[in-house]
Amino acid sequence: MQPRINVAIKAARAAADYIVHVQEKLLFDKEQGQQPDQVYQTVCQGAEKTIIHHLEKAYPNDTITARLAGSVQKGDEGEWIIDTIQGQYLFTRGLSGHCITMSYVVAGKVEHAVIVNPMTKDEYFASKGRGAYLNNSRIRTSSARDIHNTLVAAQFPSTDKTRPSAAGQFSIFSQLAEKGARIVSQDSPAIQIANVAAGRLDAVWGIKLYAWEMQAPLFIAKEAGCIFSDFNGSPSIEETGNLLCANPRLFKSLLPIVNKNLS
Repeated sequence: MQPRINVAIKAARAAADYIVHVQEKLLFDKEQGQQPDQVYQTVCQGAEKTIIHHLEKAYPNDTITARLAGSVQKGDEGEWIIDTIQGQYLFTRGLSGHCITMSYVVAGKVEHAVIVNPMTKDEYFASKGRGAYLNNSRIRTSSARDIHNTLVAAQFPSTDKTRPSAAGQFSIFSQLAEKGARIVSQDSPAIQIANVAAGRLDAVWGIKLYAWEMQAPLFIAKEAGCIFSDFNGSPSIEETGNLLCANPRLFKSLLPIVNKNLS
């Protein structure tokens, strides 16, 4: 395991323990009338401080940027990019589909990435050119050759940014159902992508995702043998936020369906 991955996992574990510990308090605060968004912000800030403490101590010359706190340390080496609770809605409901993501970027390129699910304790990580791992075991994406009997992930179009795509999304659901696929909609985008990397899922597509939602998991997915693009087949997914990720053979089968309904 690379030294930066080792430090990042230790930091993420500490933050995960903190998140699990306060989740019971979250439910109590909701009962007392406190808004879930307020509790979410408080927990995120506490988890960020936990991770930042570990990184500052180990790497004083690295830049550290957290989603809520912003830039907290300037350095002349690489940059850590931290998102402590991706999957806010699931977290505030006490569900397990949220995660911590950490990326280490040098000259604009990801060198290391870590994803930790605080509830399940699953730890996904990868270093450039060294493959991807889940709980210290090497992972590869699935070997599915066609859509039949696959398990794929997608968003349910219920937010302001995805609702305009509802008709296309439901059309894809219908077409894949006719071909014998099963679809899951729970979990944060990062967990969905990481599970495609691990072969737990066969494919995932997402609509108008943010760069910070995709950065760490797509790096892990690439190291696990996945390919990905936007709905038009372009690798420049940052421009649209639209993403299809799968193993190479299944990707070729899914891209025309997704492109037809969502482009």
